[in-house]
Amino acid sequence: MATTYSALSEPMQAFLDEVMPAIVGTSRSDGSVQMNPIWYDRRGDEIWLNPATSRAWGKRLDAGKRVTLLFIDPTNQWRWAQVQAEVIDKTTDGGEEHIDDLSQRYLGKTYSDHQADNPRQLVRVRPVRVTGTVESRE
Repeated sequence: MATTYSALSEPMQAFLDEVMPAIVGTSRSDGSVQMNPIWYDRRGDEIWLNPATSRAWGKRLDAGKRVTLLFIDPTNQWRWAQVQAEVIDKTTDGGEEHIDDLSQRYLGKTYSDHQADNPRQLVRVRPVRVTGTVESRE
């Protein structure tokens, strides 16, 4: 059965374009959830993530897998969104350039910790369900 993706509304796109960390939740093999703060950016209706290949949470994000992202406005904790998504693609192609883009977004400078033995991955996810206070889609 094909996955039905959820388009991001204009208010949600504007919210996700604000600079804030996201919390990524992935399922471990024992069923427990691992949650990590991460950098992200939005490209159209996709959200792009960037784990190093050594990161456990990134290893769980193969195409077709589900992931949950939580976004909380750092100036107003009651303004938040939860995005349940599906991984569309994961590749090291473009991963180093993407972490440079993220570093510019979050720190205002080029990423300074490139490691040839631990390359960055570009993980593209598409929303399946969006909830929260930015807009209601329940």
